[in-house]
Amino acid sequence: MGGVAAPVRVVEVTAEHDTDGPPEIPWHLAPEPGNVAMQLRSTARRVMIGAGLARRTELVEAVKNLPGLPGLATSPAGGTFIVGGDNWLGLCAIGTVPDTRRAPLDWIMDALRAWFDAALSPLGVEVQVGKVENAWCPGFSDIAVGGRKLAGLGFRVTKGMVVMRGVLPAQPVSDDDLRLLQAVHGLIDLRVDPHTLTSLAEATGDPSWTVSRAIAEFREVSSGGGS
Repeated sequence: MGGVAAPVRVVEVTAEHDTDGPPEIPWHLAPEPGNVAMQLRSTARRVMIGAGLARRTELVEAVKNLPGLPGLATSPAGGTFIVGGDNWLGLCAIGTVPDTRRAPLDWIMDALRAWFDAALSPLGVEVQVGKVENAWCPGFSDIAVGGRKLAGLGFRVTKGMVVMRGVLPAQPVSDDDLRLLQAVHGLIDLRVDPHTLTSLAEATGDPSWTVSRAIAEFREVSSGGGS
């Protein structure tokens, strides 16, 4: 496909605190051309709506009126809906696109797939990339294990750079999170089937995973070797 994947390196670990304020893209992490910088973070319990959907005023109002909504913010990247909280590892990557003819999304997806492989293959987990139907925030960039969605990634392309924001559950998606994901996706006529989902604990067969453990183990992961 695209030859050797671009290098990806974790350069920052941080935490979300504000449940309503819009998350900012960490432009200060932008690497040299042909490279991708990764940020890992713990996440605040809230719903994030993709930038495109957030332009639909009536949809935003419908989400705000859902009972038990823990908070709502607009993602600076694409996608439908994701949630955050103690169980959800947040990921953000910024790639500075090299001077090539490759599409930015193809270029960064090759790099990110290599990074997920480097992070998960030592745990005996083989990942696939592609849309998982009836999963939360379904899209072409879904990271799956055994056909079940593990991570969701949304993108923004701008100024010679491409940004990814995503989340990944450490533990099986809780009943509360599942109900919330089903409610918000139902507003855009999408179904979330729990049988299409997985987590670090389920994918590895190790029930001891937490977000803090994932950050500790993945912060040293790097991948790729060319642009």
